[in-house]
Amino acid sequence: MKTKTETPDLLLDVRPVPPRARLETIMGAYRRLAPGEVLELVVDHEPSCMYYTLLAEQGAEAFRFTYLERGPEVWRVQVEKRKAGP
Repeated sequence: MKTKTETPDLLLDVRPVPPRARLETIMGAYRRLAPGEVLELVVDHEPSCMYYTLLAEQGAEAFRFTYLERGPEVWRVQVEKRKAGP
């Protein structure tokens, strides 16, 4: 299922990135966003690890996590950085 949201400030497709480096790559991209900017992430699996990492590190009020496409081969999410984190 696809959902349309806003145009992302950064599109990051980590499917070609080695699995061991993906979370670091994704979190690095998120940390570079300014508040109000949006990261669109494309992966080949459920991106729940990113969600729970953001929740633990930033808190629920710091971001908005929206699924655009839910597998089974491609997963797309948009993550809006709502405020600067710690």
